[in-house]
This record gives sequence, C-alpha cells and structure tokens, in this order.
Amino acid sequence: MSNAGTLLVVGATGAAATRVTERARGTGAFNLVGLSRRVPAGAGDWLAADLTDPEAMRRALATRPDITHIVYASRAPFGEGGVEDVPANLAMLRSLLDAAEASLPRFAHLHMIHGGKWYGLHIGPFRTPAREDDPRHLPPNFYYDQQDLVAARQQGKAWSWSASRPGFVLDVAPGRARNMVSTLGAYAAICRELGVPFDFPGKPGAWTALHELTDASLLAEGVLWMLTEPRAANRAFNVTNGDAFRWCDLWPHLAALFGLPCGVPRPMSMPRWMADKGPVWEAIRARHDLALPLEQVASWEFADFFLGMDYDVVFSMTAARKAGFTGFVDSWEMVARQVAGYRAAKVLPPA
Repeated sequence: MSNAGTLLVVGATGAAATRVTERARGTGAFNLVGLSRRVPAGAGDWLAADLTDPEAMRRALATRPDITHIVYASRAPFGEGGVEDVPANLAMLRSLLDAAEASLPRFAHLHMIHGGKWYGLHIGPFRTPAREDDPRHLPPNFYYDQQDLVAARQQGKAWSWSASRPGFVLDVAPGRARNMVSTLGAYAAICRELGVPFDFPGKPGAWTALHELTDASLLAEGVLWMLTEPRAANRAFNVTNGDAFRWCDLWPHLAALFGLPCGVPRPMSMPRWMADKGPVWEAIRARHDLALPLEQVASWEFADFFLGMDYDVVFSMTAARKAGFTGFVDSWEMVARQVAGYRAAKVLPPA
C-alpha cells in the first residue's frame, strides 16, 4: 500500500495517542513517528523533545522533513475538575506549530485531541446534546485558546486542522490510574473483600442523569478519519460511542461483572473513604498475584469527578455522521470487554 504520508503523534505515550498509533500502523496509511520528552523502552521510530523548549522542537522536527500529518495529544499537568493551565498549554502547542511551519515542507494537517471540557462539563450543567457550534462558556478554557491560535495561523495556508471532542475516554491502560474501569474495578474488589454491597458513591442526581463514554479505539478511528477527510478540514467534531446510559442502569451490570450485590446510592468522598484501603488491596493483590499497587490502579479524585456529575453529559454526533463518520461502540459491551482486559493483565482480580 502506498503511504499517504508520515504521521507524527505528539504525546505518543498517552492512552488516546497509543490507540491512534496502533490503528494507524494497522491500516498502513501512514509511516509512524512518536514524540515525547523521553523515548520509551521498545519504541520504534521516535523523536525525543520537550514541548516547552521551542528550539529543541525545531531541531527535532528538522530531522524529519517527511512528516505530513500531526496528532497533538499533550497537555500540561492538571488537577481534577479545576481550571487547566492556559498559558502552558497554549505555549506547548505554539512551540509545535512554529516548528512544524518552519521545518516541515510537506506539512498538511494538524489534529488536536480536545474533550468535553469544551462544553464546560467540569463546571456544571450545559445544553445537551452538546453541538460543536454551541456558545462557549466563560473562560478560561485552554481548548478555546488552542483552537483560536491554530485557526488564525491556518488562514491563507496550505495546511488544515481538525479537533476531536470525546467524552470520558475508556481504555485498557495498565498503570494509568485515571481510568474509569480500573478505578471502579478496584473499588468493587475492595467492596467484595470487605463483604459489603457495591454502593454507588456519587451524587444522588448523578444516579439518574444521562451520560456517555468514548472508547479509545473509536476515538483513534475518528481521529484518523479527520486527518484525511476533506469534509473534516478546519472543523471540530464530537466523538462518542453513540449510545448513552444512566448509572442506575449500568451499576447493576457492573455489580454482576464483579460478582457483587448491587448496593444503593450512598454519597461519599472517595479520597476520604478509600484513604485507609491500601492494606485491603495488598491482601487482594497478594492472593491473586496482581501486578500493580492501588495508586497505579485507581484515582479516587477522578472517581469523585466522574461520579459527581448530577446533570446530563451528552454530545451530539450529528455533525460527524453528516460528514461521513459511521463508527460506534456498544458502551455496555465495551465496559465488560475492558474489565476482562484488566483481569487478563493481572490488574484486577478474577470474578
């Protein structure tokens, strides 16, 4: 198969970027190059550069003038639910864009992986299903600054851009504690070890609110579609599984997957109530020869964030469907598949 070009994946060790790399390699549509501050063990074609060092970025990209497409999946460190660092995130993207325009003669497309915070889901209720042209919320929001930067720089240029806006991205990613399935799996395992029901610890309103998810592999499919689809040029698209759920319906399904009686809504601060559960996890870990300590499996702060949304969190897929993207995933099957994946990786205990 003749290659469409060379794809640079920036922040290539992240969960979403990893699936983009895998899927692109599987299709053979691109030569693949990764970029991060350090070259990971076993990496293939890779560039090591720091996005906060513009000169280092220019030098790194100058060694690969064959790069045609870029997927940008990096972000500055952040805390759950708060305002993310706008100046740092903008400077990192500007560093990459400056280097691309200066060093890549065949530069054709930049894709940014953004997310649902575009609509203010971290702040509170928003209009649903959210559409890509909905009014922005009161800033700050680094997604806005990044898209504005790229859109302004693209004017009159031969290259184009796109952006994806997934919901909560789920994947089998051992070692990444900020993951919905591994966090809930650890909570379920601890409940079973202590002989208590699988209570829902989120806000009461979250129990019945409508939510949705994004499979990391589906996001990768959507990103690769945007890279080469003319109808996606200079636009942003929501990318979600295409279905929706309420915790009051999914929670019994989760309880059954973990072999637990389904409990009731019982709001509690997960960081507070799970603070002393390390020894419980270590007992589970020793008995089942699990690979990772609790802090690499579960993020209780993240649990409070995603279980605390007592309002609908739903994005419209109409724009992507009209432009030709047809990918979808059954969220219930995805959750069961990922639980099995974590068990196979010896991260979660068997049923």
